[in-house]
Amino acid sequence: MPAGKGKNKKKKRVSVPKKKGRKPFYMMPDWLHWLITGAIIVLISICAYYLFLRPYFYRWRPCKGTKEYGVCLPSGYLCYGIDVSHHQGKIDWDRVALSSAANGYPIRFVIMKATEGSTFTDPEFLDNIRAARAAGFVCGVYHFYNPGTSPEKQAEHYINTVKLQKGDFVPVVDVERTGRSSEDLQRELLVFLKALEAHYGAKPVIYSSTKFRRRHLSGPAFDSYPFWVAHYYVSRPETDRPWLMWQFSDHASVAGIEEYTDFNVFKGSEADFNSLRIK
Repeated sequence: MPAGKGKNKKKKRVSVPKKKGRKPFYMMPDWLHWLITGAIIVLISICAYYLFLRPYFYRWRPCKGTKEYGVCLPSGYLCYGIDVSHHQGKIDWDRVALSSAANGYPIRFVIMKATEGSTFTDPEFLDNIRAARAAGFVCGVYHFYNPGTSPEKQAEHYINTVKLQKGDFVPVVDVERTGRSSEDLQRELLVFLKALEAHYGAKPVIYSSTKFRRRHLSGPAFDSYPFWVAHYYVSRPETDRPWLMWQFSDHASVAGIEEYTDFNVFKGSEADFNSLRIK
C-alpha cells in the first residue's frame, strides 16, 4: 500500500438511531388538583374535630345548667357518683367526704376498680374501699373483663379479692374489649356474669360505651342486667337500652383526688338505687 494512501479518506459517520422520547406525564387539570386537595383538607379537619377537638369544645361551651366539680351537670338528676382506680393515685377520702358534704350536689356513691383478667389486682383497691366505706360512701367494685382469659378464672379472681358487705353495690363488670368475636365475647361473658350472680346473689351491673353495647352486647341475654352507660360530651346518652347509671364526664375535679376522675349520675328513684345494693 503506497505511503499515506487513505489518510485523508473521510470516515463514514455512523448514524445512531434516536431514542424514542418518553411519553409526557398526565397533567392533572388545576380544577381537579384543587378539588382533591380541598377534599383531603375537609376529611382531615373532620377527623381532627371528632378525635381531638370535640371534647374540648364541649368543655369550653357555656354551661346552661349547674357547674360543679369542674363539669356541667346534666339536668334532671339528684344522685351523683365517681369511679376511680390506681390511676387517681392516693386518695384522701376524708377530704373527698368533707368537700362533698359542703356541696349542693354531694357525691353519694363510689365505684372502684379491684381486678382485671385472672391475676391483676388494683394496688389501691384495699385502701380505697376501706377508706371510702369509713367516709360514708356507698361503694361499688368493678372488674375489667379480659376476653382473652378464662371467664371462670376471672370470676374466681374477683370473688377471692372482693368481699362485698351489706349496703355495697352489686358487682360491676367493665366490658370494653371484643376479643376474637362478638359471639365468643357474649358466650364467655355470660359464664362470668352467672358465676358472680350465683356467688353474690345479685345480677352484676354491665358497664360499656353506647357504641360497644350496640355492636357487641346487643343480644337479649344481656337486657336483664343493669346497664351503666359511658357516653361523654353529650346532653343525653345515645342508647336504645334502658340504663340506670351514666358516666357523662372523665374530667371532673374532686377535692382530695389529685387527678381528674370520671363523674356519673344515677337515674331512678331511691328504691331503684337500693335495688343495686347487697341485701
